[in-house]
Amino acid sequence: MSEQTPYLSVIIPAYNEQSRIADSLYEIKDYLSEQSYRSEIIVVDDGSNDLTTEIVKFIDIYGKEINEHDEGTLMENHKNVGKGYSIARGMMRASGDIILFTDADLSTPISELPKLLACFDEGYDVAIGSRNMQDSKVEKKPWYRNLMSSLFNSAVRLISIRGINDTQCGFKAYRREVAHQVATLQRIYGFGFDVEHLYIAKKSGYKIKEVGVEWHHKEGSTVDPLPDAITMFLDLLRIRWLHRSL
Repeated sequence: MSEQTPYLSVIIPAYNEQSRIADSLYEIKDYLSEQSYRSEIIVVDDGSNDLTTEIVKFIDIYGKEINEHDEGTLMENHKNVGKGYSIARGMMRASGDIILFTDADLSTPISELPKLLACFDEGYDVAIGSRNMQDSKVEKKPWYRNLMSSLFNSAVRLISIRGINDTQCGFKAYRREVAHQVATLQRIYGFGFDVEHLYIAKKSGYKIKEVGVEWHHKEGSTVDPLPDAITMFLDLLRIRWLHRSL
């Protein structure tokens, strides 16, 4: 790793996050500033119609002026396309040896990052946070979220990927070459993209490690339970068809 190349890239997809993006960015920046390695932050705004982008720009400019934080990168989608599309854009832009994406609400605190980074020292290519491991620490979710997760995870194991307990936790890290390959092949831009990433990685022979993490339920989710559940189930069938040649 050269002095100019960051060890870690952190991608934050955001859509109408004006009420919490500032707190999340400060928390991530403060944490990374205490680490011994170089890092970069990439916020990908998915066509927000609130003040998300303005807040991100202000935080970056202010942090740089007072020499407290390095300026990050802001990428803006011209319209709302989907979380998966935003993360794929960020992955292609990222230059870190390890590329992490985390939800804008920090449901999994950034302080859980060492658990994922340790997996790369053990030879893994992808490390994913999980809410369904024995050592996971999960704040109680609304009943409909539990039901959705249970049914979807069962469908994932039946149709797409076996051996993974939680594909949907928004806290995943990849070696750079894996992230770029996955983003290049990705075709699902909605909430089913997590499964597509893991399906591509597994079919490509990469080693995946699932790690129990801390997770807190945050209000304000953009998930619409019934329509999104149907779309995500159909995405499982699409993934197998789209990547049948792997």
